[in-house]
Amino acid sequence: MDRLKNSILQNIHDEMVKGTFNDLDIVCENGTTSANRLVLAAMSSYFRAMLTSDMTESRTGIFNLPTVTVSVFQDILKMSLCSVDLVNEDNCIKMLDACEMMQLDDVKDLCHRYLKKSLVINADNCLHWWRLLNRYNVPDLSSRAFSYLTENLTDFLQTENTGHLSKTELLEILSKNDLKCKEDVIMKSVMKWLETNNPDADDVKHIFEMIRINIVDPKFLVANVVFSKFIFENNSVQEMIQNVLCSHLITTGSISRFDSQVENVFILHYNETKKTTSLLSCFTSEGTWEDVPPAPVDPGSWYSAASLGNTIYITGGKSRRKCTLVYDVCRREWKTGPDLEEQRYDHCMATANYKVYAIGGEYSNTIEEMGESGTRWQVVGDLKQNRQDAFAATVGHNILVMGGLSGGSGSDVIQCFNTVTRCVSILSSRLPYSSVCLRGSVHLPDVYLLDYDRNMMHVQVTDSDGEIKIQVKSTAKWRSFKHWFGVSWQNGSLLSFSGCDTKCEIRKYNMAEGKEENITFIKSTRSGHVYGVLPVSHNA
Repeated sequence: MDRLKNSILQNIHDEMVKGTFNDLDIVCENGTTSANRLVLAAMSSYFRAMLTSDMTESRTGIFNLPTVTVSVFQDILKMSLCSVDLVNEDNCIKMLDACEMMQLDDVKDLCHRYLKKSLVINADNCLHWWRLLNRYNVPDLSSRAFSYLTENLTDFLQTENTGHLSKTELLEILSKNDLKCKEDVIMKSVMKWLETNNPDADDVKHIFEMIRINIVDPKFLVANVVFSKFIFENNSVQEMIQNVLCSHLITTGSISRFDSQVENVFILHYNETKKTTSLLSCFTSEGTWEDVPPAPVDPGSWYSAASLGNTIYITGGKSRRKCTLVYDVCRREWKTGPDLEEQRYDHCMATANYKVYAIGGEYSNTIEEMGESGTRWQVVGDLKQNRQDAFAATVGHNILVMGGLSGGSGSDVIQCFNTVTRCVSILSSRLPYSSVCLRGSVHLPDVYLLDYDRNMMHVQVTDSDGEIKIQVKSTAKWRSFKHWFGVSWQNGSLLSFSGCDTKCEIRKYNMAEGKEENITFIKSTRSGHVYGVLPVSHNA
């Protein structure tokens, strides 16, 4: 049957090329060709709408495509009817543009596939590709272009494209906390951008709020910034600069945001006896403990948390199952967020693409998402199975849900939630052990896991053209911390943070030597069950 169908479509295409039954004139950018209205209407809802209404095209038989060349139109016809792939370097973008307008998703997918294989990004073209792929809604490739731009920001800022950035694009770049470009270079480029784009005072203030003034060389600030025309008369920005210059926060020379970052570990506590709102404590990169102010409400035990930038989001809990709490690490301030759509505790959380996700739990199989606005949650996915005490790892725009209790027993299943398509699939790869309670630490491509039954797992996760691959690198046995622990990878070792109502302790496992190290850590002043840990990077 497939052979007959293909033969019919091939014959239809051949007759259209000859013009035998054509009843439309297609006026393109560089010439005119012809087509059959029945075939075009069958191909696309775009053509169908134009040809089945009282529009000019339907009445006159003349169809105008002023942005499409004759060759691109003919290639699209052949690809749609004959199942051939004619996408190449010369026609890919023109074809993508035409298919976006004509609503031809199958041909668009071929263009996306071609770009994934052949796209070469460099400092000169990364801005172009970032914009173009955003315009055509190709999130994985636009993210790739943006990542290249930010990871190679020093090279990009040396090109002439810097001044062509829009204000929104500039702010998105400046919002990145892990830029490896020295802040002096960023500041110098921002000053050039201001000269080129002549923004108003409020925009200048907003831009300077995104710059890490404290890691700019103070000599550069005084010589090149303070007395410039955009800054000298802007009282708000002047005050920002003077506050840093007069404080102890200023550096003695220029460094990058990446080099200035430190990573603290936030421990998720809950004291079942005292039932306090002291939910977090911080184990600093210097090996000391810092208390975190109490939360505004008590969510109860078995809440979950995820970090996004300098913000920690806590959801659910046995007492307030729809609760959302938000903690700003830099300001040390709490606020309440919008309620979840569904009741959750004993669930897991993750962040991806600047959004927060609450996943599964005791009462729900679904996945909820909260965007950057932080005003509401919405259900965006369904695991189709109960997952309690699972671990979630973000890989690009995918979230992997691993292990945990499912159907009354431990699971080795890895489900993949695509945050773009919102589809949930089950990977063919499985964990080496079934785990009723799983915690982990993600440093892609490496993921380090520890479960209730003492199993330590080191797996590598890679994303190859949208296909997630899992490779088990090693397994070992350590000790069981039951349900009340979290783990964090640091410099080749795995730290476990475990606790009950009377104490919280840290243990260290040397991954390379395969043994626990006999090291004594400073004891925490906070007691309570530990439900996990969150490494949070911030600027020193």
